[in-house]
Amino acid sequence: MMRGISLGLVTVIAAGWVTMGLFSQFQRKMVFPGPEGISESLLHDVATQVGATELRIPTEDGETLYGWHRAAIWSGPRRVVLYFHGNASSLVAQLELQHLLQSEGWDFVGIHYRGYPGSTGVPSEAGLHKDAAAAWKWVADKLDVQPARVAIHGRSLGGGVAVQLAAAVNPGALVLESTFTSIVDLAKEHYRWLPIGRVLEHRFMTRDFAGRVSCPLLVAHGAADSIIDVHHGKELARLFHADEYMEVPRVDHNDMLLVGVIATRYLGFLERAVPVGDRGLE
Repeated sequence: MMRGISLGLVTVIAAGWVTMGLFSQFQRKMVFPGPEGISESLLHDVATQVGATELRIPTEDGETLYGWHRAAIWSGPRRVVLYFHGNASSLVAQLELQHLLQSEGWDFVGIHYRGYPGSTGVPSEAGLHKDAAAAWKWVADKLDVQPARVAIHGRSLGGGVAVQLAAAVNPGALVLESTFTSIVDLAKEHYRWLPIGRVLEHRFMTRDFAGRVSCPLLVAHGAADSIIDVHHGKELARLFHADEYMEVPRVDHNDMLLVGVIATRYLGFLERAVPVGDRGLE
């Protein structure tokens, strides 16, 4: 009987480690699935339709990132929103937000991470942070904009990218939309039966940057988010002492969040952080 129990335990343990090994092997695909149905030709066609300038941005480690620059539709002191998308998203997924920003006097700059459509390389946590730094450098060098006139906006996974960049460069504002406290925390919630902390390579410890971000901060989250529960947004707002926290009823993770009345609050936050008439920041 004891021999049978021992063999059973060995089988269970072995099965567990095989499962963990598979999880480790496929976690890159889970963390960075990329968008479906987005080709370079589609990106080019949509960029042409909306008047976006297509970008090719070099990174410090030799990759080339695809991106868009969409200039504000009215002239004035330049202000820029540097946008980082979610893990299964793309530049074509947030056209409404881009139109909104352009109409309110903001330039929009967004990139595709390495390994995503139009960009070279293979995605990783370290790689995405290099991508963010390259995008920031492009904005500073090519648009000749001071850090105080740039708002960094990260959605979902992009929030984990945005927060580390903001801690390093001190922009005019930071927006964390539908973002996690960390991928470790998120994975533990979705895979409670695995010792997840041991096998996660891409950890994105957003919460660890609390106290290192000094610019005005807005945290926005959908109350019905079924992928990144709203408690992540609440905790980030608490840890970072956010200047504003917006929780939107009945909005799930893949729903449009910053629209309607909420869009007005979002724009109001950006305007207070980077006023259009503050020429001292030019």
